[in-house]
Amino acid sequence: MQTFSRHEVSPLKTKPFELWFQPVYDLPSGTVLHNEILLRWRSPSGSLRSPRDFMPSIFEGGLEKWLDRFVLEKTAGVLDRNPGSTLSVNLSREVLEDRQIATFIYDLIADHHIDPSRIHLEFSEKNISKDIKSYTALIQDLRQIGCTVILDNFANDYLTFIQWEKLNVDFVKVRGDLIHQSTQDLNSEILLHSIFEVGRSLEQMVVAKSIDVIDTSIFLERVRTGPVQGYHLKPPSPELCLTGKVDILGVPIDNLSMNDFLNNLHKGTVFTPNVDHLINVRKNREFGRAYSIADYKLCDSQVLFFASKFLGSPIVEKISGSDLFPAFYQHHKDNLEMTIFLLGGMGDASTQAQANINKKVDREMVIDAYSPPFGFDQDEEECRRIVTRINQSGATVLAIGVGAPKQEQWISQYRQYLTSVNIIFAIGATIDFEAGLVPRAPQLASVMGVEWLYRLVMEPKRLWKRYLVNDLPFIWLLLKQKMLS
Repeated sequence: MQTFSRHEVSPLKTKPFELWFQPVYDLPSGTVLHNEILLRWRSPSGSLRSPRDFMPSIFEGGLEKWLDRFVLEKTAGVLDRNPGSTLSVNLSREVLEDRQIATFIYDLIADHHIDPSRIHLEFSEKNISKDIKSYTALIQDLRQIGCTVILDNFANDYLTFIQWEKLNVDFVKVRGDLIHQSTQDLNSEILLHSIFEVGRSLEQMVVAKSIDVIDTSIFLERVRTGPVQGYHLKPPSPELCLTGKVDILGVPIDNLSMNDFLNNLHKGTVFTPNVDHLINVRKNREFGRAYSIADYKLCDSQVLFFASKFLGSPIVEKISGSDLFPAFYQHHKDNLEMTIFLLGGMGDASTQAQANINKKVDREMVIDAYSPPFGFDQDEEECRRIVTRINQSGATVLAIGVGAPKQEQWISQYRQYLTSVNIIFAIGATIDFEAGLVPRAPQLASVMGVEWLYRLVMEPKRLWKRYLVNDLPFIWLLLKQKMLS
């Protein structure tokens, strides 16, 4: 494990620290309850480091109290700039040694004119167990100020249910591995149900954390939990997240308009789920894991749009990949920092699409394009060559259209090696559409939700099994979700 020297993390070197955010969602409604602040360190080379890399040096240098205050001050600034937001902060194991921390928080709230309920303060079960009496007093002081208090990482056998009750917190976050164990082990599931029941009786919200794969998301729908957090819902991001989700068959879909999305997209990986995706992520574990890394999941299907209304949580707009990508390059046609690499398409489709797009935007926006050979994703040397070519191009945007699940799994495996790319789109057949090689369905078919039927008629041999066999369980699964809601 690589750590940093005390000098590197001294209070004089605060600039490399960055606040990242991960939202906590209310599962039934999909609304954002608050964002948890996650601290990151930007090294001189530009790489991002997690707390496991730099916290040992913080401990060694005795800088935990300083770090608590630094993050709290930064949090107040974010709350100032984002009046509709609520943030949670993990306070360190040495917080009890900072005798003035409650006064510091009170003054910070007063100076910034912040509603104290917008600041959530998290304490881990392990730390509390070391001095439960002192923590109980501190929690009481913070709640009197008006802050929300969260017991984090509960069910690690450090505290009993009676001790939990006496703490009088507002939220409880259940440790992630208990959630995962509950999907396979009956005793763990019984314990989890007990925590939910006790939480309801204490009128405290119980958060299921570390929901990182679709299996746990589907499981939590069945046990009817409330707040949830994890990579499958939204990976940590440098951007504050206030956008709600609509859950359809365990896949959380971002509920926002095309215009809002384009105005707020600065970084991230974008997938566009349709019915076929929702069925296959349940069958294909690798596809399901790949799907969980997406920063944005946008509704690609009018069928899913109708399904969201049926479930009572309507999506505001269908945003298909074939509509999104043209809208994106038109939106940024005058933004010279946006340069695109096209990967995919049949034959010379990518180079033809490159020419067509550059003509539309009247500049060399697509700076390179490549149509890989069939089976390229199984050839590690070919994949390395592709990564090298993308990096050498200097493109800031990668649009890959090689079909699902291949494109999503390739992104999941290789995105960490893309040095200049900030935005990645998985866009299916869009490159062939842009090249003019494949006709798009008529607008009326898309609006009516029968674009799948048009494509089936156009390519019956390739698509009949997908639409008439593989995707048929969608209707039953949707009815099941409706009955459980």
